[in-house]
Amino acid sequence: MTLARAIRRTVLGSFALMLSGCGGMGVPTRDEFMRVPREIRTGAAESVIERVEESVDPAEVAAAVQAIVAAAPLCYPWPGLWLDASDRRNVYFARYDLMSRDWGEEVTSVSQQRMREFVDLGFLIARDRPDIGPGVVEYTLSSDGVAFLRGSPYGGARPEFCPNSQRRVSEVTNMEFGQFECGSLRVTFTHIADTWPSWARTEAARQRADATWAPPTIPLTGQVTLGRQWFRQGAAPPGVQSGSLRSLCLDSARQVIGDDRNLNAQ
Repeated sequence: MTLARAIRRTVLGSFALMLSGCGGMGVPTRDEFMRVPREIRTGAAESVIERVEESVDPAEVAAAVQAIVAAAPLCYPWPGLWLDASDRRNVYFARYDLMSRDWGEEVTSVSQQRMREFVDLGFLIARDRPDIGPGVVEYTLSSDGVAFLRGSPYGGARPEFCPNSQRRVSEVTNMEFGQFECGSLRVTFTHIADTWPSWARTEAARQRADATWAPPTIPLTGQVTLGRQWFRQGAAPPGVQSGSLRSLCLDSARQVIGDDRNLNAQ
């Protein structure tokens, strides 16, 4: 075996591992191997964003847009709270007694009301803890609470629950190729909800979902721009497949700062 063929087999073998880790594929063909950007094949870059090819399968576009629409968040920020440290993960002790003493009854009442809303939505489980102090409440994250929580009540980004829209794309109505701020393929689509999101257990939550998007069975027009993003092996974020279509807005340093998903485009 020549050195060149040995190197090619080694590279293809490594690439097969990358594909199997990302997409469940087997040994790649030469065309599949060459499709991946050179910077990724050689390990020169962690991530590369490419233009979407004009021959892209419309079904792939529809699936990418569906994932983006279904994940669209509606966020509920946590109120200001006085929390005692807990040695149990996902458990928080709200010291409403100390809040009333130092912050006043009005602030305390507003915070208590917001936390009751989270309990009613099923994000938290509440238990009175008079053994710690008068008015102390122990909050435990439910499975939905764990899934939807962003940030931390103990510092850093402000905590908020961000449940998803659970809406579905009913039709992709237009695909426009070009050079846009957040990608190279601008997709216009209609989307709808057959019912309220599973987390919208209260009338207030349903009214907010209706106001943010639209009531169930009422279609809306949306728009999003897509690019194709590749990752070096092991560098893709959790749940993201290398080579998939994503909406990616970049800052002046070419760092991803968000997306341009718009579920209320006119």
